[in-house]
Amino acid sequence: MSEEEIASALRKWIEPRKTFRLSWDHAAFEGSFTNDGFKITRIIHYRNGFLPVVRGRFLAGPSGTRVKIEMRLQKFSAIFMAVWFGGVILGVAWAITVLLTRHTRFDPMLLIPPGMLVFGVALVSGGFWFEARKQKPLLIQMFKGKELLGSQ
Repeated sequence: MSEEEIASALRKWIEPRKTFRLSWDHAAFEGSFTNDGFKITRIIHYRNGFLPVVRGRFLAGPSGTRVKIEMRLQKFSAIFMAVWFGGVILGVAWAITVLLTRHTRFDPMLLIPPGMLVFGVALVSGGFWFEARKQKPLLIQMFKGKELLGSQ
């Protein structure tokens, strides 16, 4: 695509971020874009704290423009989950230490930290990848492109 076609596609598919969205008539994504790239999230009508933030960069090539996409957690969610996982990992380490050093009966309470670890991984992975799978075809459609498997 030419730069003009890319700018036209971005204007069609992305609208500015809004605090309150009362209408169902909107673009697929909200965020911002420049001539070098974009930073967007998909507009959804439900809560998902693990909604991917999509960053795209435009790379000129001999056969046209290539769009490099990265999906990441929102900063607040990433920081919160890092702190939460840190506490849970300390709990798992404590449970393992108790099991290895004390010669007492097994206490079912020692299963809580590993259970919280599994739950946290499932929660983040499920919330993030559920939305990432929905966004991928939209992004390909936005740029009328094709996916290059295994390319960096």
